[in-house]
Amino acid sequence: MRFTRLIPRALVALPLLALARAEDGPYPSASFSGVWQGNVTNATAGDGVLGAFTLEAGGDLTWLQAVDFSTMLSAGVAATADLCTTFGGLDKISAGPRVELRHKLGLGPYAPALSFGIEADGAAFSDSERSHVDAAAVARLSQRFDEALQLVVEANAGGYAANHDVFSGSYASLGAALNWDIDETWRVSATGGWRDGDVVAEYAAAKSSTGWVPIDTGAYHYTGPRQLVRTFSEPFIAYRTTAPTWSWGIGVFPAIGPHTSFALQYTRSRTSAYDTYVNDLVSAGIVHHF
Repeated sequence: MRFTRLIPRALVALPLLALARAEDGPYPSASFSGVWQGNVTNATAGDGVLGAFTLEAGGDLTWLQAVDFSTMLSAGVAATADLCTTFGGLDKISAGPRVELRHKLGLGPYAPALSFGIEADGAAFSDSERSHVDAAAVARLSQRFDEALQLVVEANAGGYAANHDVFSGSYASLGAALNWDIDETWRVSATGGWRDGDVVAEYAAAKSSTGWVPIDTGAYHYTGPRQLVRTFSEPFIAYRTTAPTWSWGIGVFPAIGPHTSFALQYTRSRTSAYDTYVNDLVSAGIVHHF
C-alpha cells in the first residue's frame, strides 16, 4: 500500500515541469458519450449484479515542444465529468496533468513510433469514500503497416489512493488495438487487453444478528479490506482483492466532419478471482478536435 500512496505524489510534479517547457499550443479537444455497464458492481449472477448508465463529458488541452527531428514532447491537462443516471453515488469529476515523450524510430510514414508518458488525476465522487488520487506510467508502440492498417500496443503501471482503503490499490495492464481504415470516413478497431492488480467486488448484503453480511457465501473467501456501502439502491458490501482481468472489444469510428468523429464501442471483460465477474460495456459518443 505504500507504493499506492507514493506514486501519485511523486509523479504529479513531472507533467507540470514539462508543461512549463512546451511552446506550441494549446490544442483543445472535447468528447461526449453515453456508457452502459452491465455489471457495475463486479458481482456474480444472482448476488447483486447491477447495470448502470452514465453520461460522460471530457476535455483536454495539449501543448507541443519539438526536441529534435524525430522526437516530440507533449504536455497538457485533462478533465472529465461523469453523471450516473442510475446511481448518484457514482457521479464523478476528475482532472489532472499529462506528459508524453514520443520518438519515431526511422523515416517514412510506416516507421514505428514509441512513446513514454505519465498521467495523474484527482477524482471526486458523490460517494466520498470512492474519491481518490491516481497516477500511472504509460508506454505505447504504434506501427502502421500500410495506409489502412495500424497496430497500437499500450502498457500501463499505476496506483490509486482513495479515502477508504477498500477503493485503493495498484495495477499493471497491457492492451492492443488493431485499426483498419476502410476509407477516408470509416475506421474499424478490434481490441484486446489484460490487467492484473487490485479490483473491488460488491455483493448484495443482508442484516443478521452479527451485522451486515453478504448474501453470497462465496464472498466469505475475501480476506482484504471491506466496507458496507450505500452507493446503490440497497446495501452492498465492497471487497478488495487482487485478480487478473481479460477483455476484448470492437468499435466503429466514422468521421462526421473535418475534425469530428462518432465512436460506437463494445467491450466484454472477465475477471477471475474467487468468483468470476463478467462485465459488458457499450458506449456511443462524439469526439471533436478544435
